[in-house]
Amino acid sequence: MIWLFVVLAAIAVFAIAAATVGREAFRLGHQPPATIFDLDEAVHHVADDLPEDAQARLTYDEVRELVLAELDHLRDKGVFGYPGEEPAPADDVVVSDDDAVAVLLGEASAEGLDVTDQDVFLVVESLHGYLAEIGAVGPRA
Repeated sequence: MIWLFVVLAAIAVFAIAAATVGREAFRLGHQPPATIFDLDEAVHHVADDLPEDAQARLTYDEVRELVLAELDHLRDKGVFGYPGEEPAPADDVVVSDDDAVAVLLGEASAEGLDVTDQDVFLVVESLHGYLAEIGAVGPRA
């Protein structure tokens, strides 16, 4: 009689475990993975993605400053949030490269960085490509 209770208990435990694992596997399979942004990885990706002549002109510190300035610009637009922040765009937001370059040139001038318009454009283009690659931004408009 006790063996019947043990068998029924084992079947009940197995059924509960199988249902829980199945439900979580289904949920994870239909939910996109969280996008994790790593600043150091982004800086290295952008710096390595630049053409050789731009790499010769820009240091990693300058690339980092430009990346941070662009992230602040995207945050101001409401499409990027730092850890613990939830981005809150007003409506559909379109971020143009021209607008970003203009903002970054102003920031670079304020920081005393000696960069060209082309350098800033290449950094913005590479950073936007990196953000799209990791799934942090939507499709091109």
